[in-house]
Amino acid sequence: MDQSEYESAKRMLADPDIYVRTNLAKRTDLRPELLYYLTDDNAPEVRQALADNAALPWQADMKLAGDRSEDVRAGLAGKVQRVLPGLKPGEQDAARQHIMQTLEVLAKDTAARVRGVVAETLKDVADAPPDLVKALAQDAELAVAAPVLQFSPLLTEEDLIEIVKGRFAEGATAIVARREGVTERLSDAIVASDDTDAVATLLANNSAQIREETLDLVLEKAPSRPSWHGPLVDRPKLPNRMALRIAAFVAEAFAQRLAARPDLDPATREAVTAEVRKRIAEAADSGEEGGGGSIARKRQLADPDWAKGGDGEAPGETVGDKVKRLRREKKLDDAAVTAAAQGGEKLFVKLALAELAGIRADAVDKILTARSAKGVIALCWKAKLKLATAVAIQQRTLSLPPKNVLNQPKWDGWPLTEEELKWQLEFFGA
Repeated sequence: MDQSEYESAKRMLADPDIYVRTNLAKRTDLRPELLYYLTDDNAPEVRQALADNAALPWQADMKLAGDRSEDVRAGLAGKVQRVLPGLKPGEQDAARQHIMQTLEVLAKDTAARVRGVVAETLKDVADAPPDLVKALAQDAELAVAAPVLQFSPLLTEEDLIEIVKGRFAEGATAIVARREGVTERLSDAIVASDDTDAVATLLANNSAQIREETLDLVLEKAPSRPSWHGPLVDRPKLPNRMALRIAAFVAEAFAQRLAARPDLDPATREAVTAEVRKRIAEAADSGEEGGGGSIARKRQLADPDWAKGGDGEAPGETVGDKVKRLRREKKLDDAAVTAAAQGGEKLFVKLALAELAGIRADAVDKILTARSAKGVIALCWKAKLKLATAVAIQQRTLSLPPKNVLNQPKWDGWPLTEEELKWQLEFFGA
């Protein structure tokens, strides 16, 4: 930049047109002092454009990290997230040090959205400050804690056990249970937490190491915890002695899947198969005595997702069938979802939200498993349901304590802004 260009740009700093100053803030050829001057611009739009500028000197980054606008701070965090992986070897020492210092400031931000970007940035960075990663893992907002809880290599076994026992964020234990290579001690802590969703996630994690004694403790409670049945049946290296015990309480479809496991010895496989036959026979006998109940009973045993008969339901209609039928009949509404939540029909709630919001059921499942109040709010907003329905789901499906239920409107009748709602959906892959 020659002197005449410098003087022209200097005059633009005081231009009353925000558009002119915003374009100036985006330029990467300005001298550092001119960019730094714009950090005091009264218009947040200008400072937000500046925060996104990769040419901004580090001192200006640090100043914007304390900016009064959340959008500016979030924009700065997003820039750091993009810049960090692309640093060239010669730049890494000084530049990474500056970036880490900026992230340390942003990690203490009052806005969860900003802290969440920091957590996403550092989730798999092996040379990040360990204390910073641990602080993010202990954040009270699950959307912030989740990335490092699941992926960071810097969290030690002791760190993770402390988090499981401390219950820093609702749903944190279930996120820890997703980690690759969960150790036996950590598995013990997760099972001891008696967090139903977390134990189901742990059992489904094929890389998790679980002691036989710990599995015995799980089996004591498993008959009344349906979400554990499928993961137990599919658990790798399942001891033969446990197979028959599991076959006695899981649905017929699960028992048949259990009998088909190639790692069972012949005697155990025959015993499991005999248990399945016995239960089918008992169901048939019950139908003969009760007059027509055998079909329904057999289907209930065979399919854990089977929906019990109700108004307008066809015999043997699955929950997924029911959701689609109600949608066709234009009856899949707030009343239907609220009634399902209040009745403990978690599968119906999950599939109904997926159907109404037009997203995958596994994304909805992530939100429900994480017991994320904000995630549920965003789902109901996307599904065009009412806040009252979201509150019912938080209270009954997630079983959140009253203090954690979001029910106070802040924007357009919802407790989150539109940007926050969209960010929640993006975070959970919805």
